[in-house]
Amino acid sequence: MGMPSFRSYVLSLLASTCLTGHAFGLDPSGSAVSVDRLTNASGPGGARVLESSGPVFMGDEIVTDPNGLAQIRFIDDTKIVVGPNSRLVVDTFVFNPDNTARQVTVDAVKGVFRFISGNSPNEAYSIRTPTMTIGIRGTTLDVHAHGAGSRVVFLEGSGEGCDANNFCIDLQSGCRLYLAPFTGGIETPEGLDRRLQMSAYFPFVESQFNLEPEFRANTASCEVADRRLTDDPPESDQGTAIPPYQ
Repeated sequence: MGMPSFRSYVLSLLASTCLTGHAFGLDPSGSAVSVDRLTNASGPGGARVLESSGPVFMGDEIVTDPNGLAQIRFIDDTKIVVGPNSRLVVDTFVFNPDNTARQVTVDAVKGVFRFISGNSPNEAYSIRTPTMTIGIRGTTLDVHAHGAGSRVVFLEGSGEGCDANNFCIDLQSGCRLYLAPFTGGIETPEGLDRRLQMSAYFPFVESQFNLEPEFRANTASCEVADRRLTDDPPESDQGTAIPPYQ
């Protein structure tokens, strides 16, 4: 039998040592502050169950079960919440020597998330969902990602949203709801439609009880936005209830 290839040797060595996070300069991009229930991670750091204080690496895919919740803090103080039944890929997290980020790209593949930008320049951040790419400008936002349509609300700050056809609009704060359906474009649901979607797809706006204090946000703007909807809608507007997020 011939000698193993250099690539096979490297892969074997990585597999035996990468869980320490130090092989070949493999340093964590961040760590889990809190993990509830089952959350799996896989990528350069190996396939593993993510635990509190466990490292998170660039290239990792974070997957939660239907009851899972992961709260992650990165080196530049960017914070991400991965909600139940969700999948996130840390696609790019490139740091400068001062621990600010030169480029941050995450793929919100499926589920519910909260993003709180850290100490890096605003232009460093990009969030991709199946139907929308979001550039942010110093902000806190909640995202529901799904192939049929992705949604975002800005609790603080602002940004830009672009659909798959590169149609882009400014995204404002004040808990305004933006929807990017798979058919293209970006919509702004209003009235009862907005209220139903907020209730169905944004659990961290409904309740922050399970979030650590540093991962909570001021949701007063959402209360203001919905204040005009507190009365019972006319019977003709009852419509069909939207299924819970998935």
